[in-house]
Amino acid sequence: MKRLNILTLSYLLLSGVIFFGKKRMPTTIPAGDGLVIKKEWLTENKNPVTPKEYIRPADQTFLTFPEWYLVFSPDEQAQYFKHTTSTSFPFMSHVAQIWQSYKIVKNQIKNNYPYNGGYHFMIWVIGTSTTVEYSMKALYETVIGRLTDTKEVITAEDKFNAQYTQEYVDFIKDRPWYEFNFKRQLGILWKQTPFKGDHFFRKIERRYILTSELGVKYLYGKLIGLGTKSVYGEAAPSTAVLVNTIPVNNTDSLQIIQKYADGSALLSLPRYAKFNPAINELAKKGFTFREIAGNNSAILLSVLLPESTDMSVDKTQIIFTQPIASDPSMKRIALVTPVENLHSVLLELNKENIVIEHVFDF
Repeated sequence: MKRLNILTLSYLLLSGVIFFGKKRMPTTIPAGDGLVIKKEWLTENKNPVTPKEYIRPADQTFLTFPEWYLVFSPDEQAQYFKHTTSTSFPFMSHVAQIWQSYKIVKNQIKNNYPYNGGYHFMIWVIGTSTTVEYSMKALYETVIGRLTDTKEVITAEDKFNAQYTQEYVDFIKDRPWYEFNFKRQLGILWKQTPFKGDHFFRKIERRYILTSELGVKYLYGKLIGLGTKSVYGEAAPSTAVLVNTIPVNNTDSLQIIQKYADGSALLSLPRYAKFNPAINELAKKGFTFREIAGNNSAILLSVLLPESTDMSVDKTQIIFTQPIASDPSMKRIALVTPVENLHSVLLELNKENIVIEHVFDF
């Protein structure tokens, strides 16, 4: 028994050394020190045409990046888990990317907009909880998960993990994560996922960690949901976009809030993941933009392209680059442009076949 205890302790120490001493790839590379955006792009709209009820703070296009990273990260996991088990996923690189990207965007808005305390606090809360979750997962996978790891997705439990993660990603692109039905996923794991099969120890170990994850997220989500709704209320599902004019034969399917004497119009567009295709479609049809949620200053975009590919787009400023941690052949670039130039930037990106990951709509 004494020998077993010594061997167990030695294994735990060795695993800890491997975990904390592991060499990790660079995570987020800023375009420069401090402020890299033109200061005139970072101004509040003093006389917005957009009615007050549709206006949101101008700095939120930047502050939503850390929030949306918590969509990009599960999406990356979902793609990875389809062919490789979660045991080897680079969770700690994602932790670094959350905080480093937040630091960079914070440096861009510092002293340029009024301090948005509520949004910063929200980022600290979700960033901290994700850091705890990912750190625990990384440590567990290094110490325990590697003992049963099959590398490839073989067991029904690892296949369930891939399916559940994809369903989770699809949901949070349009709805808050805490509204996801984790309880239903627990039922699928235990009632519909075959218990029989090869790699018995992997199956048992995966059921344990997946049950723990889903149970904790179910309870934590209930608490966060209650707190969020009591403080912030329901998030608006749409945003107002002021266009300079409505091109001929383009009134079909438009949700027009108001038309103005100069030919401009205020349109209602969906927020979150659906904003990206909606604003791109308007740009392709010849629409140009004057205000988004009452703002005419810089708006943030992220694009995906091969790691070896350089990008230069007129009237934009790159603020940072992130290698995709689970697929180093790809990278994410965060860039900004004033709202008035957004249509031309979108058209150029599409012309160059660059994947527009997200347009951050305040």
